[in-house]
Amino acid sequence: MASNGTRWCGLVLAVGVGVLSGCGPAGPDSNVDRVGPDLADASQAQDLERSLDGIWSTDRSQSDDAETIYAIQWQDADGLRILRDGVRLAGGVEDVDVANQTLAYRVTRENGPDETVTLRKVQDAASGEGFRLRVTWAQGQVETLGFVRRLTERDHQELVLAIRQADVLPEAVACGGDAPADSLRATLACSESEFGELDRSLRTQLVELSARYPDGDRTAAAVVKQLDACTTPECLRDAYAQWQTYFDDNYDLGDVLDYL
Repeated sequence: MASNGTRWCGLVLAVGVGVLSGCGPAGPDSNVDRVGPDLADASQAQDLERSLDGIWSTDRSQSDDAETIYAIQWQDADGLRILRDGVRLAGGVEDVDVANQTLAYRVTRENGPDETVTLRKVQDAASGEGFRLRVTWAQGQVETLGFVRRLTERDHQELVLAIRQADVLPEAVACGGDAPADSLRATLACSESEFGELDRSLRTQLVELSARYPDGDRTAAAVVKQLDACTTPECLRDAYAQWQTYFDDNYDLGDVLDYL
């Protein structure tokens, strides 16, 4: 009996081991191996983009010895958004090279060729700590930026404003703007450079005025009404001048991003 009991116990153990072996994975899950690195790479790429968030500046500009200011914002939904001296660089990231701490940002333009700008984090050789940002344009121009500070709430608001203006201004500053086609303002703005420049400048300020000030829309409507009522070039020229003086005395327009 003892011999039979030993055989049954051995059989049960053998079957149990076989069942456990059959339930376990035959080998590493190839899907896990394939997805894991991709997720890790995506996270590292986002970390690289996020690390650029803030206000950056050159030591000096090659053209006029004034600093060039970059405002770089990273958002989960929109990725990187970049302003250069208050002007939006419309576009988006098209490639991130984590190993070389480099990303390619495709700048798209309504009027003009698109180009890819390369942003690269480089070790700050002077201090040995932190890093600088090297910006290389498609034609070979290079700007080396130092970190100024992180974005404030006011910076975030002004970024939104600048981007909104970039979306609105191409239509707003077209020849004659929204002036009636048969109005004197539309005729002169489209035929004489003096009035075209006056109208574009004023329309740009009206967009900013409406976006930044509670009474902006009401004031902008009054401006347009007076301009379109003019029937002589002298009247129109005086109206532009009067409203420009009024804006200068009562509003802070023209410097969309005043960072420093």
